[in-house]
Amino acid sequence: MLVQSPSRIYKADFSVWKKEKACILNEIIIEEASDLRKVSEIVLDESGNYTLQFAEDSTIMVMILYGEILINDFEKTISSEQVFTLSSNESNLLHIKNNLEEEKADVLIFEFKNKKNNRFFAVEDLHIISKNILFPISENVEYPNFIGLYEGRKEQEYILRENNKSIFGMVINGAFEFQNRLMESRDAIILSEIATLEFEALSENALLIFFEI
Repeated sequence: MLVQSPSRIYKADFSVWKKEKACILNEIIIEEASDLRKVSEIVLDESGNYTLQFAEDSTIMVMILYGEILINDFEKTISSEQVFTLSSNESNLLHIKNNLEEEKADVLIFEFKNKKNNRFFAVEDLHIISKNILFPISENVEYPNFIGLYEGRKEQEYILRENNKSIFGMVINGAFEFQNRLMESRDAIILSEIATLEFEALSENALLIFFEI
């Protein structure tokens, strides 16, 4: 039997996009008690750039929804089939540039608390090799993290690995029922006091991500 868990929903229809010099920006600020501090979606203009300042003791994960970007002084471009992660114990800046002159780029950035006090950066390949299966997004993020592409009406359960944790989930494309709550493209949710997550895809090629935080 599905147990209704306390939740907070961030509806994309009510989000506020801010216009910057060479991009538009939407942010979800998470309450202080959470290990996930902030989620930012940035749509970069052609050849546009944006600088993100992150707090000390942070782990940053960057996903490219479409396009191709450059980050800081790293020479290699990062595409939608890759994930960039960076961990630092100092406050710092993340410079992001759209590497394409004739196309926009859409980027998701997740800022977590770095509880291990480690320092690194990495680029990993992101593989979704089949539908209706959850795949890890990054092995470098210390919080369990998953992405899945689903056929319509496909149901699944996820049992949390630790007690007293919450789930942050976001629908990237399509629609899902997330613990009996309707979630559509770019909607996000935090579920607390939860042991098992239940979700169902309501559309074909529905894409979601979630983290255990």
